[in-house]
Amino acid sequence: MNIIETIENRETALTVDELGTLLNSSPKTLYKAISAGRLPAYRIGGSIRLDPHDVAEWLRDRHTKN
Repeated sequence: MNIIETIENRETALTVDELGTLLNSSPKTLYKAISAGRLPAYRIGGSIRLDPHDVAEWLRDRHTKN
C-alpha cells in the first residue's frame, strides 16, 4: 500500500502534524500550503483538520503534474 492509499483509508481527519509525519514534511510547509489555498483543509474550533480523501486527491494531482 502506498502513502496515498494509506491516507485515503483513514477514517478520521488528519492534523497538520500527522500529515507532516506521513509526508516527511514540516508542519510549517503544510500551513503555508493551506494558507495559500493549495492544500484543502478546514477548521474545527481553533484547530485545522484535513480530510484524508481530499489530501489523497491533492497528492494524486501533484503526482500527475510532476
